[in-house]
Amino acid sequence: MNSDELLTCEEVAARLHIRPSTVRRWAQDGRIPTVRLTPKVVRYNLSEVVRAMQEGRQPQGVSHE
Repeated sequence: MNSDELLTCEEVAARLHIRPSTVRRWAQDGRIPTVRLTPKVVRYNLSEVVRAMQEGRQPQGVSHE
C-alpha cells in the first residue's frame, strides 16, 4: 500500500481493528485528520491517522501496538 493512499472509514477501521463508528467519532472530535474530497466524501490517510494516535490525540483507554 502506498503510504499516501486515501482510505475509507471502513478500511481504516479494519486495519486498526476498531469499528467504523469509532473512526467517525474520532474524526468528528478532531482526534484524527481527514481529507474531504467533497462535502459528503471523507477519506483518511492511514499513516497520518496512526501518527495522530501516537501523538496522544487518541481517546484514553485505547492502545495500539
